[in-house]
Amino acid sequence: MKNTSRRSFIEKSLQAATAGTAITLMTHTSSEAAVPKTLPIFSHHVFFWLKDNKDKKAHDQLLAGLKGLGKIEQIKQAHIGKASINDFDKPVTDASYTFSVLLLFASKEDEEKYLVHPLHKKFIEDNKHLWSKVVVYDSIAL
Repeated sequence: MKNTSRRSFIEKSLQAATAGTAITLMTHTSSEAAVPKTLPIFSHHVFFWLKDNKDKKAHDQLLAGLKGLGKIEQIKQAHIGKASINDFDKPVTDASYTFSVLLLFASKEDEEKYLVHPLHKKFIEDNKHLWSKVVVYDSIAL
């Protein structure tokens, strides 16, 4: 496997994540690195802590529920993940959560439609008893 820098990895990941949803324009000058200029504008990043991390049934149910959210049409890209840590960033990385889901939207308005979508409401109702904590980070592109 080829060694790549963290910046290169992130740039290539962003390019891959936006393929098919937006044309990625790259600029490069002596004062700035090549950065994608067209990305989904709004991100909704949610972290879940299961009440019991050893409960496989709860784990599988929450994972299936998260995957089911992908049917909601406003979502442009989705990433479901689990904690990953390495020696480089161990001092600053919180790996205490069970799952994270990163959802990308074309606009804040699309994210607001997602929040009230029947599938999202059903996901919460069917799974809220499984988690002890949920943290949400929303951001809009600059």
